Amino acid sequence: MPRTTDRGVALLLALLTMVLLTVVVVEFTFSTQVEYRRAQGWLAARRAALIAAAGVDLAGEVLAQDFRTGNTDSLADLWAAELPPIDTGNGRLLVRIEDEQGRFNLNRLSSGVASADAHRLQLLLAALQLDTNLVAPLADWLDRNQDAAASAGAEDGYYTTLKPPYTARNGPLRSFAELALIRGFTPAVLAKLRPVATVLPDDAAKVNPNTAAPAVLQALDERLGDQFLVHRLVERRRTSPFTSVASLRAVEGMQAFTESELDRLFTFSSNYFRVRSTGDADGVLQSVEALLYRVDVRIQVLYLLARRGPNIVGADLSAPVPIDDTGRLGAKRL
Repeated sequence: MPRTTDRGVALLLALLTMVLLTVVVVEFTFSTQVEYRRAQGWLAARRAALIAAAGVDLAGEVLAQDFRTGNTDSLADLWAAELPPIDTGNGRLLVRIEDEQGRFNLNRLSSGVASADAHRLQLLLAALQLDTNLVAPLADWLDRNQDAAASAGAEDGYYTTLKPPYTARNGPLRSFAELALIRGFTPAVLAKLRPVATVLPDDAAKVNPNTAAPAVLQALDERLGDQFLVHRLVERRRTSPFTSVASLRAVEGMQAFTESELDRLFTFSSNYFRVRSTGDADGVLQSVEALLYRVDVRIQVLYLLARRGPNIVGADLSAPVPIDDTGRLGAKRL
């Protein structure tokens, strides 16, 4: 009996050992697969990020090539084309370029709530059905004092009571996203403002009439509040972009402006462009947003912000084309 019992115990121990070894092997295999998938995902994300960054370089080359063909910028130019997704060989790329000088520069309010630019912003806010009192807290954020411009304004005395507390910039905005820190600028307000407003150096005062939205044009001067006049401007630029003050004054109704007035309001060659670029590697999406400054054919990146996922609304990367087959882009031999 003892020998039989010893054999049973030995068999039980052998079975337990096999079970434990099986558990260890399964756990090791599972951990290895998890780590492999993590590494695979990291590599795909890194590759997508590099593709997105390459999109900024491509946009810079497009803008440089565009300047070589003429110094007038319009929505008919190469940079404004909505190109299809591009097959890079290692993934897919989608790029969009937008003229920031077709938007209202919010940093122009640094001169205060009583300035002409403050009045223009009020007109723009009204056209967007937003509270015109937003001008006051924005002006307070930009000015260099601690005196609230109005009851709707806000200085450090307001912001330091928030959780977490912070202080006003008291200087130019550094990015559009910074608006979210200013009193009253809710996500809903920012969503309405983004297509028509921008953040540029405060000396970038002129607007490009070839790319500006009708609401921006109407806000520049009360004489442009006539929607029929703005409609004529928009229709004209579709067939023949404006190249000079004289071409603007040729539109019926624009004779109410002197050449010097129009020269102070408008530019026909833009320097600032926003680039949105999304890279796709094995289904992993990474994006970059950049502000480019163009002087002649020289391109300078003023800021570059990376984020996960796409940053182009409605982006469809399912049908990429080779870079040489992207129509007008391929024709430029970039």
